[in-house]
Amino acid sequence: MNNPLGQSGIPPVEWLFNRGPVPVGGGSGLVNATGWSSDVGYEVNSVPSMRMIVDMSNLDGSRWVQLSGASGHAFHAHYTDQVELWRTGRTTPMLWERSSVELAAEHTMTLEPAGAG
Repeated sequence: MNNPLGQSGIPPVEWLFNRGPVPVGGGSGLVNATGWSSDVGYEVNSVPSMRMIVDMSNLDGSRWVQLSGASGHAFHAHYTDQVELWRTGRTTPMLWERSSVELAAEHTMTLEPAGAG
């Protein structure tokens, strides 16, 4: 998985941002397709960055997965925590109702305007 920031040509920067290789299947003619070109050797060069299934009759029944993880910070635990789910076609709950989100929350962040509180 190459992060656009990891294409600098500077080895330490590329090591920091890139992960993998990650073996994936698929092809350009499939749902949630991966793409490749025989001109450059069959290495995957395009992927869906996010997959989701939205249940319009029950939004809390929706599912999703992000290509890499939920954090853009290279050393954070969530930087690549969804890779295996994405690679194997699995998903996580995509909650919509406030009560469902609050019940499933592991952490809460409160933002307050400057000078408040």
